[in-house]
Amino acid sequence: MVSLEENETKVMEWIEDHFVINEIEIEDFPFFPCGKLIRDKNEEAMIVFWCVIYGRVDYRLQEA
Repeated sequence: MVSLEENETKVMEWIEDHFVINEIEIEDFPFFPCGKLIRDKNEEAMIVFWCVIYGRVDYRLQEA
């Protein structure tokens, strides 16, 4: 069984693969499993989290 720490590591690796880390803010967002709230310099936001149903990293973009 995969541990919570391993899933959080996968979420952070996904973020690092898709963003320039020093150009975003990352906050814990515990409403989702291993959730991270990401904001860019334009204050646009998204949630990156571990999807327990599909067993992978998933995300939701801010709705305009």
